[in-house]
Amino acid sequence: MSFLDRFASLFSTDSSEPQTTLPAEPPHALRQHFAVSSREVNGFEVYSVAPMKFAETSATDITHYDPHADSLGELPAADAATQAVLYLIPGGFAQPIKARNWDFIAQMAEAGLRVEIPLYGLIPDYNCTHGLDLIFAVYAQLVEDHGPENISLIADSAGGSLALGTFIADSSLPAPRQFILNAPWVDLDLSNPGVEKYKDADPILDPTQLRPQGNLWAQGLVHAGITDPGHATAHPTVSPLNLPVERWQEVLAGATVDVWCGDRDLSFPDATALTDRLNEAGISATLHPQAGGVHMFHLTKSREAKAARKEMIALVTSQK
Repeated sequence: MSFLDRFASLFSTDSSEPQTTLPAEPPHALRQHFAVSSREVNGFEVYSVAPMKFAETSATDITHYDPHADSLGELPAADAATQAVLYLIPGGFAQPIKARNWDFIAQMAEAGLRVEIPLYGLIPDYNCTHGLDLIFAVYAQLVEDHGPENISLIADSAGGSLALGTFIADSSLPAPRQFILNAPWVDLDLSNPGVEKYKDADPILDPTQLRPQGNLWAQGLVHAGITDPGHATAHPTVSPLNLPVERWQEVLAGATVDVWCGDRDLSFPDATALTDRLNEAGISATLHPQAGGVHMFHLTKSREAKAARKEMIALVTSQK
């Protein structure tokens, strides 16, 4: 039995209601098996999880170990893995990282990936401008370390707004090789008529709670003088679904996009609309619907969730 099997958390779900729980710490098992470090970027904590490798030790053949080597120091994350993932957590901009997010991160690291996890500030104390600046700064460092062709961006729920919004706000850096978006929140207003039809089917998300959270998050655009209060939540920087079709090539040129979403998820209509919009713009985008799947189904312990995570990681580790 792998350590991940011993390490799995209990089933839990994301609520759209703000909570005051503290961020889950990286589990002891994660620290035992991987190189886990943290640093401060723009005043926020950013974790790095990577395979644990040491100088003078071959990455593929531990028989090359030399006990008399001058340096047996642990390699930095940038040297311990070729491919990197920038992982943006869910939580409606109101909830911190949870144990099951660390489980997913551990699974990525076990596949030989470096995973960067920026813990962006949450409402009501922080807003989109803090988040966008942080994600851009972390991504810029990954580009320097690995090159965009070796970076994948995996974003869950509210993280999807940040993932796409970062490149809409500033396209000075090339986009990563691929985006993997799980039930992305790409319209803070949830204005798609289909959303109302999913309201009763979704046991987790409540649009009447989500919309005020999205409004708080978007107020950073007002404070920055980018838009007025009446249009903040509709701005493409926080609601990427509203980006004109002709701009997507400028923003995501060369990237592929894969979207996972359950068909009992309030996000499903917008996940479908986003995929259609990207394909219309000439961006290779694929929707992976999950029959009966609820919000963030891929983070549960179900057979379908395990299969979805395995497929996502296979996409990241494949050489295209």
